[in-house]
Amino acid sequence: MGPIEQSLLMGASGDGVVAVLATASAPEGESVFERWNQMALAHYESFGIRSRVVPVRDRRDALEPGHASVVRSASMVFFSGGDPGHLHRTLIGTVLLEAIQALLERGGVYAGCSAGAMVAGDPLPGVRGLAARALGQGLGLAPGHVFGVHWDAPMMRPWRGLLGGRVPPERHLLGISERTAVVGSPTGWTVQGSAAVEHRFGGQRRWLQPGESLCL
Repeated sequence: MGPIEQSLLMGASGDGVVAVLATASAPEGESVFERWNQMALAHYESFGIRSRVVPVRDRRDALEPGHASVVRSASMVFFSGGDPGHLHRTLIGTVLLEAIQALLERGGVYAGCSAGAMVAGDPLPGVRGLAARALGQGLGLAPGHVFGVHWDAPMMRPWRGLLGGRVPPERHLLGISERTAVVGSPTGWTVQGSAAVEHRFGGQRRWLQPGESLCL
């Protein structure tokens, strides 16, 4: 994703820094949390991109004004994989979430993988169990959308039909394959990377290939 992120940062407002948050991985222990942070720092360094870890493990950290200040001034915020439920519970109703929203409103970039991507979508009231975990509990950063991840992974294929059926037809479901990104703009989404993205809306479904766009 490095070249994609470089391109996005060229047009982003802010101080040029990527704020790295491995919050979703915190329930797996300190070693996993630190591994995500170090992977992110090494990744961005390899592309000449400045990055900074924001050590938000839990809700107490998310209420810390200093952490919110780093995010508010950054050009991009990146959220790691892990537990989407923990990430949602940690961020909802905090100054950190307000900072993320402010970053987006002034032209910054939100990026995430796995759990970090899932929480960008709308909440799905009434969805429980596996569907809630697989589709995430959204924060509403991309209104009208729900994001599925690992969509081409063998473990996910048997569940795609069931999960898709839990998303209301008036919301756009984007099922994102691994090694693939959906890049958003005010007019829609463009698929970038090496695989396809499934789009479901209003009872219709299709696959978008790399380079194809979905205009809204």
